Amino acid sequence: MKQFTEKFLASIKPQQKKFVVREGRGFALQVLPSGSKTFLYIFELNKQKGYLQLGNYPATSLADARIAYNDAFKLVKRGIDPREEKKAVAEEQAKAAREAAQEVEAAAAAVSHLGKYTFDTLVADGVPENFVPTTVEQLAGVWFVNYSKENHSERWQGSAVSCIKVHILPNIGQMEIAAVRHKHAVTLIQKIASTVPGSARNTMKFARQMFKYACRQEWAEIQPFIEITESVPKIAPKADERHLDDDEVIKAWDEISKASSSREIKRALKLILVTAQRPGEVAQMHRDQVKGRWWTIPAEVAGKNEREHRVYLTDTAIELVGDGKGYIFPSERGKRGHVSQNALSQAINRGYLSDEVVKVVGNRNIKARKEPYFGMKPWSPHDLRRTARTNMARVGVSDEVGEEVVNHIKPGVVGVYNKYRYDNEKKEALIKWEGLLLEILKAKPVAEENLAEVV
Repeated sequence: MKQFTEKFLASIKPQQKKFVVREGRGFALQVLPSGSKTFLYIFELNKQKGYLQLGNYPATSLADARIAYNDAFKLVKRGIDPREEKKAVAEEQAKAAREAAQEVEAAAAAVSHLGKYTFDTLVADGVPENFVPTTVEQLAGVWFVNYSKENHSERWQGSAVSCIKVHILPNIGQMEIAAVRHKHAVTLIQKIASTVPGSARNTMKFARQMFKYACRQEWAEIQPFIEITESVPKIAPKADERHLDDDEVIKAWDEISKASSSREIKRALKLILVTAQRPGEVAQMHRDQVKGRWWTIPAEVAGKNEREHRVYLTDTAIELVGDGKGYIFPSERGKRGHVSQNALSQAINRGYLSDEVVKVVGNRNIKARKEPYFGMKPWSPHDLRRTARTNMARVGVSDEVGEEVVNHIKPGVVGVYNKYRYDNEKKEALIKWEGLLLEILKAKPVAEENLAEVV
């Protein structure tokens, strides 16, 4: 036996037959007639001799061979066949190599997928059947095509596209949907709010709807764009105190009746005032939601809190609803089947042609446009709802009941434990409000039409 050295190993010459040079304790070098030299560990386990190749010399250095030998020697001492261990390691390495190759292939496919399906291409070409978005940019495209274009006005869609392209895509567009967390949402909104708080509010609104859609489709498990206002107070909208006084209520009711808007728009606007419900809920009112004197607003329609809500229909409300089938306020424009919330706003702020306002052009008298907002301080359909809620206090409706009429969730612990929905109290409150409204409208001539002829 001779202690192996690099010089000794290099000096060994091949012979006509293979032979083995041993150092001791099973560490050896096998030499083939071709000149190939291989380190070996010759061992005995369970009364059987075994041979383990440790590497070819000189590709495997003597030092590395000794390390491999020592590891194998320890395994044999523990009763483990080092060949099986080597086989397992080789299989694990092969598995790791396959997985790495698959990851590279998946990454390449992902890059191709991202390049092919962008927000612009999805909007322009449509969403492929069974398409599942992976990034926020793709989610934005799918949400806009499959949801926003079906449910929002063109003006609203324009605002959404602007926020998506200017704020959402440059900041979180390439993030995977599932990777977006609340901290990312807060960082994004803070960044925008530092210069343009209004845009920050809109971005939060659109992003929140996108991720709400993603959660419903099970593409995301969390909604990261909730409770942002608490973290970014700067974006909190200022409280709007606008409500119509009695004279404005009379004028608004009168001008709505005389306006050039459709019969459906006029009835819907008046029903907002009579029932104190949200414009979007009134616009989507359907005959299936009405049973006798009660209108049940489905959770998916019921505004911000997504809570099913029952509304008592007074005599005036019943007259405004009519006996039509399907959508109560139908519209042939768009794909919704019903008038849009935006159409209700436009009916108030765009001005309208009036027989009473005449303009002389040459030798002709033509109708002229009246002032927008019916000549009053600017107001919106939502202000009709606020007007109804404000006036309920005048007829003795408690705040607790008034908040239930407008479907506001009770704050704090009360909201958690008090699940009573106040149907009898809401009925009484709306009847009292109707009585006051009719008294207000009788104070001055409303229009030639009576209340039954609401348009």
